[in-house]
Amino acid sequence: MKKMCLFLCIVILFTMLTGFNNLNSSAAEATTVKIGLYYGSTAQSQINISSDKGVLFCAYDSKTGKYNNIYQEDSGQTITLRKDSYFIQSGAKFTPVDLNGNPTSGPYHIQINGTYKSYNDTVSLIQSYSTKGITAYPVYTDSGWQIWTGFYVSKSTAQTAVNTVKSKLGGNTYTVIAESSSRIYGTDQNGKVLFMYASSNSLLRGRSISSANPNTIKIGTTLYRGQVELSRLSGSDMTIINVLPFEEYLYGVVPNEMPAYSHIEALKAQAVAARTYSYKSINKHSKYGFNLCATTDCQVYKGYSSENANTNKAVNETRDMVVTYNGALAETVFSASTGGRTEDAVNVWGNSVPYLKSVEDKYESGNSYNYNWTMKFTADEISTKLKSYGLGTVTGIEITKYSEARRPIELVVTGTLKPEGVIIPKDKCRTFLSLPSQMYNISSDASINVQVNNKIENVSLNQLKVITKNGEKTYTNPNQKVTIIGAGGKESTVSASPTEYVFTGKGWGHAVGMSQEGAMGMAKAGFTYEQILTHYYTGTKVEIKK
Repeated sequence: MKKMCLFLCIVILFTMLTGFNNLNSSAAEATTVKIGLYYGSTAQSQINISSDKGVLFCAYDSKTGKYNNIYQEDSGQTITLRKDSYFIQSGAKFTPVDLNGNPTSGPYHIQINGTYKSYNDTVSLIQSYSTKGITAYPVYTDSGWQIWTGFYVSKSTAQTAVNTVKSKLGGNTYTVIAESSSRIYGTDQNGKVLFMYASSNSLLRGRSISSANPNTIKIGTTLYRGQVELSRLSGSDMTIINVLPFEEYLYGVVPNEMPAYSHIEALKAQAVAARTYSYKSINKHSKYGFNLCATTDCQVYKGYSSENANTNKAVNETRDMVVTYNGALAETVFSASTGGRTEDAVNVWGNSVPYLKSVEDKYESGNSYNYNWTMKFTADEISTKLKSYGLGTVTGIEITKYSEARRPIELVVTGTLKPEGVIIPKDKCRTFLSLPSQMYNISSDASINVQVNNKIENVSLNQLKVITKNGEKTYTNPNQKVTIIGAGGKESTVSASPTEYVFTGKGWGHAVGMSQEGAMGMAKAGFTYEQILTHYYTGTKVEIKK
């Protein structure tokens, strides 16, 4: 049986953490974290919420930490939460549109009479209105409960509808409710409105009413521990947040960052690195009302549905352990693989970090995804990708600087409009073409090997002056083919100017900090998680967060 409630939620939930950038913050403070599942461009106009044992929705006052119950749904039933906005309604199906999209359902309503002290005060009235042909629903506001009817697309249509409602219900007070960008309402799967949430001073949260551990809730199609929180920022659809204990958040991170079948010491290293990284970045998305997101922008998080006993064990056995440097949390960045040596942060992001130095990475297996890779691009494709540089048609790409780890850290790209070229520095040597890593060599269909100062170098023909029977000559026309006679009289034909570039490299990711593939190899070789972490993060300590 569905129930409406007036009492404070009986479940006591901990206060949301507000920041843990300072190592001196107590680890006990990190009881709850807010993870953004959908926000910004991924915010949702509607989403389904359910739990095997039923869902209880509450109004959460973040200042007092108190909860007021809003609505409780029966076991196994699904509630659709929807923004109060413009939709085309067809039965129980709602398609979001803007005002110019001919909506049939909108954010204007009619309030019948005033405000009530409790939901129970609205029940009998709503039922009596129904018998008279008016479908009404309860509304939770900061001043109490109200009764509204209708979803009108404009103020004028709502005002016109007042006469119809009044003709059926008689002498009540009728007030048109204007559009608001913050309201959310819940319906059953038949489209019946169960409640409207119109509070500005509290947050809408839902949780499973199960007393089991874990008491998961399904948000969309994925199960999560803890609660769901829904809000609407100005000009946005619904921001959907998972609120849960910090350590349980890591349960949904570690198996998505490292294979759960990995050696337990590697998983522990990943758990500590993930924990440290989370603390260090804890308020990265505070402008959206949550701490961290669920994507690679923070760390990949897929909730309870992705948990594994091995990775949960790694989190539990390293509880509260973090990586520190001189007493402060370290920036524990990591990548999939490095190709045999990590990179100094200064050569990637430009900032020198004492514990993010280049170290040998000899325990990588070399068999992981993208460890050895090749990518081909036509000159036209690269020209399009680098259009903002004003190069015209790309005529050459040359590596002009290498790091000590033998990664390109400066490229010069020339073009028909800029024959002098433009410089591509540091991490852009990887990201300018979305390459898997920054460790690579470049060849082209215009490449030839020449001997310079007793050293063989691979260069493009258009970079050279060629001595022919008619004297010194340069070749820059990409449509021109040239026959080269090399050592021993061997002939080969190359394009005068490159039409295709081949990037051949090793490793996957930025290569700064811990290599996940290397950590797995070190664990198999007998190293502990502390040894793995202090190898990749030079001069650091692994200790309990104080």
